[in-house]
Amino acid sequence: MFDQDALLTGVASLGHAQKRVITDATELSKNDEVFFITQGKALIREDAVLSKGLDSTQTFSVGDSIYLAAALSKRPRDFQFTIHEPLEVIAVDGAALRSAVMTSGFLVAEVIRNSVTRVFDIAQRENATFEDRFFKHYRRVAMNSLYGAGDLIYRIGEEAKGLYFISEGSVYLTTARGAKFAELRETDFFGETSLLSSGRHGKNVYAKTNCSVMLLDAATVRQEVKRESPLVQLVLLNILNVLELMNQLRFSHLNATNFGSSR
Repeated sequence: MFDQDALLTGVASLGHAQKRVITDATELSKNDEVFFITQGKALIREDAVLSKGLDSTQTFSVGDSIYLAAALSKRPRDFQFTIHEPLEVIAVDGAALRSAVMTSGFLVAEVIRNSVTRVFDIAQRENATFEDRFFKHYRRVAMNSLYGAGDLIYRIGEEAKGLYFISEGSVYLTTARGAKFAELRETDFFGETSLLSSGRHGKNVYAKTNCSVMLLDAATVRQEVKRESPLVQLVLLNILNVLELMNQLRFSHLNATNFGSSR
């Protein structure tokens, strides 16, 4: 659905972006900017990201962004990157990114906000405003389904059908090995990453309790995204990529459990 190069070109044409070559990694943390890598690599130790005492390195390369989640949430830029060769990037002002997201459509803005929340692994909060607006806009087109505790909602590899919104109850997500890694509750939503990226689900989702889940179909969600500016689409694409990267780092250190293994 997304073309990173086309989006970067569109953002540059609007005067929001600047091409830059970085040779000193400390330049990445100096200003309120986000960097989209177009050539080269930047390295960071996993323990700087997850704080679990891990002794391995994560590579950021072409197509990845640096400090996007931090800029959107105005959090400190305290990661220690290493650069072994010149890093070519497109730099975008953080204030411009935040302003664009603040004025975007409520559905896309909420997906971005929710992704930032999950990137930093902080507790989800109820969002009654989003719930009210969701019902107002989509109650006639969203399909409501009821699930019993333990029911499978979707499994890894299935085609993404849309965005799922929890109106009652709670669900949990598992990895391919059956390790539980997240629980979502009323007013949370899920399925957006697979829908807007690969088109196939990368996690299993089960009902933890009896729950009511509304499904907003894929065509409607994609139509909402297409209405946004190239800058907002660029933010959306990359924050989902950041979330997926963080999930991969967390998954790799989970031990397999029996969650969902027999379903």
